Amino acid sequence: MLQKILVGMVLLTVPAFGENLLDGLKQEHPRILFDATHQAERMKLLETDPFLQELYGRVKKDAETLLEQDDTVKYEIVGPRLLAQSRLCLRRILTLATMYRTTREVAYKERAMRELRAAAAFPNWNPSHFLDTAEMTAAFAIGYDWMYDALSQEEKTLLETAIYEKGLLPGLAVYRRGTWWTTSEFNWNQVCNGGMTMGILAIADTLEGEKRENATFMLEKAIASIPRAMASFAPDGAWAEGPGYWSYTLKYTIFMIQSLECAIGQDFGISQSEGFAHCGDAQLAVAGATGYSFNFADAGSGVISDSAFFWLADRFQNPMYAEYLRGHLAGKDASCAFWYYTPLRMNLDDAKKDFYFRGVEIATMRTSWNDPNGWYVGFKAGDNDVNHSHLELGMFVLEKDGVRWAVDLGADNYNLPKYFGTLRWTYYRLSTRGQNTLLVDNENQNPKAVAPITDFESTQTKCRVVADLTAAYAGQLDFARRTITLDRERSEVEIFDEMGPSQAKEILWQIHTFATITLSDDKKTATLKQGKKQRTVEILEPANGQFEVRPTTPSEAENPNTGVSRLVIPLSGTNTPQTFRVRFR
Repeated sequence: MLQKILVGMVLLTVPAFGENLLDGLKQEHPRILFDATHQAERMKLLETDPFLQELYGRVKKDAETLLEQDDTVKYEIVGPRLLAQSRLCLRRILTLATMYRTTREVAYKERAMRELRAAAAFPNWNPSHFLDTAEMTAAFAIGYDWMYDALSQEEKTLLETAIYEKGLLPGLAVYRRGTWWTTSEFNWNQVCNGGMTMGILAIADTLEGEKRENATFMLEKAIASIPRAMASFAPDGAWAEGPGYWSYTLKYTIFMIQSLECAIGQDFGISQSEGFAHCGDAQLAVAGATGYSFNFADAGSGVISDSAFFWLADRFQNPMYAEYLRGHLAGKDASCAFWYYTPLRMNLDDAKKDFYFRGVEIATMRTSWNDPNGWYVGFKAGDNDVNHSHLELGMFVLEKDGVRWAVDLGADNYNLPKYFGTLRWTYYRLSTRGQNTLLVDNENQNPKAVAPITDFESTQTKCRVVADLTAAYAGQLDFARRTITLDRERSEVEIFDEMGPSQAKEILWQIHTFATITLSDDKKTATLKQGKKQRTVEILEPANGQFEVRPTTPSEAENPNTGVSRLVIPLSGTNTPQTFRVRFR
C-alpha cells in the first residue's frame, strides 16, 4: 500500500505498511544486490562479451593484488570520521567477494574474512558519524551474503553479531529518535538508509523475537524515510550537492533498490521517484568534453565515471549512459560495474548536447560528445543554501582543445575548523572570492540567495542561457544578470553581465585558471596558455575595461591553490547600469 504525505512543497508517495515486511524474505543467498539468476545471466554474458571480460579482468587484477597484501582496515578516526576505513573495507569486500562468487576459490573468501574479522574487532563503527556505520554495515552485508555458502558457522555467527550489534543496534537508536538524517533531503538519507537496509536483509532470517521486531521496525522506517531524499531528484534528475555527491547518493540508492528487489521482490516505488529516471542525464551533462567534472559545490574535478551509469542504462533502457561509461570507466568501480554492466550501444553524437536542469538550476552546453577537443561550458545558478554548496551563483567552467581554461577550485579539507559551520564562508574555495562569477567589494554573495535560470535556448548552431543573479548581490547591486552563449558556428563563447546601479568601490569580473596568462599592451586581450594549447580572451565591454592578473592566496591552513591565477576585470560602481562582455575564442 502507498500513502501521500506533504513535505515542504513536495507531495511524496511513501509505503503504508500493513504486514510484516520480512515475511516474504527470500531464504537463499545471494540476495543483496543480485541473486543466483542474475549471477547466472552475468556469467553467460561473460563468455561472449569482450567489454565485460575486460571489466572482469580489472576485478581479478585488483583481487590478486589484495591477496598479496597483509594490511587490513584499522580503527583510525580522522577528524570525526572512520569513513576512510569503512570505504576501504567496502571496496575490498566488493572486489574479493565478486571473485569468490565467480570462481568459488577459497583464497578470496579467506582474504575477505581477514578484513571482516579486523573490522568486527573494532570497538564500534563510529555511530556518531553515522555514514561510517552505514558503509561498514554494507560491507559486512555483502561479505556475509555473497560468501555465505563458504562460511563456517563460527564465521557466520561473527558476521551476524557484528552486523546486528555494531550496525543495526546503533541504527535502531537513530530511527527511534528520528535523528536528522532520517528526514534529510540529501546524501546522508540514502547512504544511511541503504546501509541499514542491506544489513537487515542480509541477516533477518537469523533474527528472532525482539531482534526480529527491531529489524522490521527499522526496515519500515528506512523505506518510509528515503522518499524525502529521492524527491531531491525532481523534476529533472539533477543533484544540488554536486556531481561527487550524485555518485555517492546513487551508489547507495542502487544498493537499496537492488537489495529490496532481490530479497523481498519489490522496491516500494523508490525507483519510480520523480526525476530519478533522468538522473543519468544530469550526471552526463556535467561531464566536460574531457570527461572531467563540472565540479560545483563540494565536488572534485576528476573524470565523471560511475558504475551507476550501467545500472541506469539497463533499468531505464537508455543506451546513452552505457555508451558514455564504456569510454570513461575508472578501475576503482570495477566490481559494481561488472554486476551492473549492460551491452546497450549508441553513437553519442546522436544525443542532445545542451541541458538545463530545473530546481538545481544548472545548464551545460558542448559542441560534441565524441571530440575531446570541443567546447564545453557548465553554468550554475540555483540556491546558495543547499547542503555542500559554495557561494558561487553565476559560476562557470569552460573547456576547449582538451584543456579546462576556467576552473572551479572545488572543495577544501573537510577537517578545517568549522568547515561546515560558522567559518565556512571565510575559506577561499567556498567563498565568492574563489568563484568564476562577479565579486563586489571582495564580499560574499548572500548565503541564502536563490538565482533562477530565466531563459534557455538551444539550437543546432547555438546555446544561450540567462540567469538572474540579483538575489545573490542584494545590498551590493540593484540587479545582476549573466548570459552565457556558445556559438558553435563561430567557435566561441561569450559571457555577458548586466549590472544595476551600485555604490561599490570595486566590481570584479573574474575567472580562475591554471593557464599562464599574457596580457596585450592595452590589456584588453589575454592569452591563456597551457602546454602547447592556447586560447584568447577579449574584453568587448566596457570600453574602458582592462584585464589584471591577481593572486589566489588563501590562509595558511587552506589548500594553497598552487598554480592557479585569477584573471579579472575591475570596475568601480556607478549610478547607472554597467556591463561586462567577454569573449573566449
